[in-house]
Amino acid sequence: MSSILQEIRRLESARDRGELSAEEFAAAKETLLGSVEDATVISQERPRRRARPSPAPVSRNAPSGFWGVVAIALVAALAMTVLVGQMIGDFTIALTLVISVLAAVLVAAFRRLEG
Repeated sequence: MSSILQEIRRLESARDRGELSAEEFAAAKETLLGSVEDATVISQERPRRRARPSPAPVSRNAPSGFWGVVAIALVAALAMTVLVGQMIGDFTIALTLVISVLAAVLVAAFRRLEG
């Protein structure tokens, strides 16, 4: 298959140099592709550039909204509990400390939302 691709590229370069006309190129390419069974032609045109890039598709699996925030908070609380538990040596005290800090953050967030 690579020899056919090389031949098509050779024909294209000959057409670009002006050695072949568009009709001669099409006929030679058709003859070349006709010699191969089940050959398909894929357009080699380059896509046009857009003025603005298209937005990235939104993943339905990504946490978003209220439940996303809850999931992230739980993972953060677990990580903080493990880290503080390793430093202190007692996971019960670490969990109490982490819950107290998260409660303070929530109270501050709700007060900020209110006023």
